[in-house]
Amino acid sequence: MRPVFSKTTYAIAGLMLFALAACEASHDPAQARIERAEAGTGEIVIGAPWPWEARGSSSLYGDGMDLAVEMINADGGVLGRKLRIARIDDKESVNEGRLVAQILANDPEVVAVIGHLQSYVTIPAASIYDQGGLVMIAPLSSSPKLTLQGFKRVFRTTFNDKQVGRQMAVFAHRRGYERVAILYMRNTYGRDLANAFEERAHELGLNVVERQSYTAAAERIKTSFGTVLRSWRDVELDAIFLAGAVPEAGTFIVQARAAGIDVPIIGGDAMDDASLMEVGGEAAEGTIIASNFHVDDPRPVVQQFVQVFNEKTGQMPNRGAAVSYDAVRVLAHAMEQAGSTVPEEVTQALRAMGPWEGVTGIMAFDEKGDLADDVLIAKVVRNGKFEYLEALAGRLETPQTKEDLAAITP
Repeated sequence: MRPVFSKTTYAIAGLMLFALAACEASHDPAQARIERAEAGTGEIVIGAPWPWEARGSSSLYGDGMDLAVEMINADGGVLGRKLRIARIDDKESVNEGRLVAQILANDPEVVAVIGHLQSYVTIPAASIYDQGGLVMIAPLSSSPKLTLQGFKRVFRTTFNDKQVGRQMAVFAHRRGYERVAILYMRNTYGRDLANAFEERAHELGLNVVERQSYTAAAERIKTSFGTVLRSWRDVELDAIFLAGAVPEAGTFIVQARAAGIDVPIIGGDAMDDASLMEVGGEAAEGTIIASNFHVDDPRPVVQQFVQVFNEKTGQMPNRGAAVSYDAVRVLAHAMEQAGSTVPEEVTQALRAMGPWEGVTGIMAFDEKGDLADDVLIAKVVRNGKFEYLEALAGRLETPQTKEDLAAITP
């Protein structure tokens, strides 16, 4: 299903969007967008900024998005109109992200945006979308800062780092861990995750006996981990919370086990990648991480998605496929609820939306645009792959009867 894109394709796409914007030079694009949306004719265009060239060949993100569009259009579209995704590459760059955001904001055909991948790109781009009158859905950017800027039309369909850290502390408490160490990556993601975990751990009465950090620089990894492990070797611990990312997280786990530290290791969503097992090997067995999707999640909506995705692509969906699929579908649902594609009306529908069940969890938004509930599960590494372990939050209240599920499923 995944289209093949080249640098030329991206350049042409950008020039076409600039040309469209130029045609509207004498007319405010935001006002033109409202007028075109009110007219309600032609395709509904959704911008999709993402690092397509760098990650398009290895990620299933695009496949999930394509499947959602295909299914919606086959069912009559949205308000009788077909959806179309306008892909544009942000190159995981702040400067490129701003440029891409301006291109999309200047194009009155685009009514909403789904993206970007990295929080450091999404946050500055979100300001441009919001000022340009576009609805933005962020399916992967987890920095709490995104929804603390006062944006009116920005929504996040995944958990934020604070939610992950706090729920993993609750998980540790449930498991009976009393003495915990924290190791975090020395960046915004790692600090936010570690701080949230530690704050909630103290509230629950857990004892955080050690807290250390590391830099992800390749030449410093061995030294950083070695220093930490030497200082922890004789410390009485029940578990380690690892607020890091792959592949470094896998390297730490290998070195920890080699140093004789065999306590459980739990971590955040940035470890939700097959490279954890590729790097960690047997040492990664038993590692538990937070996520919002697994193919063995027993909910019917998940199992239906897994079956259809596998039939269409010949592959099993991963988190990337699931979050993009949900982002398209929840946006389409809001448009249907609003009876309009006018961004302000879609925004109001999203804010007023009751529980909507996606494959990554049951969604409703708070006043900031964050998910009102923590939509999290735990995965564990067993036999070299992730297995579904349990619901951490959000899904604990998932309706169990077919009638209840039908009532909240679009």
